[in-house]
Amino acid sequence: MTSAPEWATARTMDDEALEVLRIDERRGLGVRARRGFAAGEVMHRFAGVVGETICQHSLQVDAERHISGTRYIGYLSHGCDPNARLDMAGFALIALRAIAPGEIVTIDYAATEDRLHRQFACTCGAAVCRGWIHGRGEGPDARGMAWRADHDVA
Repeated sequence: MTSAPEWATARTMDDEALEVLRIDERRGLGVRARRGFAAGEVMHRFAGVVGETICQHSLQVDAERHISGTRYIGYLSHGCDPNARLDMAGFALIALRAIAPGEIVTIDYAATEDRLHRQFACTCGAAVCRGWIHGRGEGPDARGMAWRADHDVA
């Protein structure tokens, strides 16, 4: 296991820009912006433990490694039309569009993950919602196939 680059571990002003909170009972924990961000702005530089183990709050760094133990990144909510993205080479969270104070920060899990720790039915509400969320390198599992059949999704 290796850790993130030393520059990513320093406390910065962005430490107060985000917070982890319980969104609601259905969605669980998530990350909320405490201030506004402009499109393209780096919202947070993150650090954590990088290793080969995939777990619930880890995110894929490259084909063989995941990062866990991050302050905010492991708690980002999924959105099929996300307002942020992860730059895994630079360990940065970047706003895709303007984000208002109080807005929940979302990323598309399939944009970073080849395989999810656990696939799930999406409730993001986006017009482009895919319904069942899985990694970009895998198809729906048995639960996903059953969910898609129940929801008449091809």
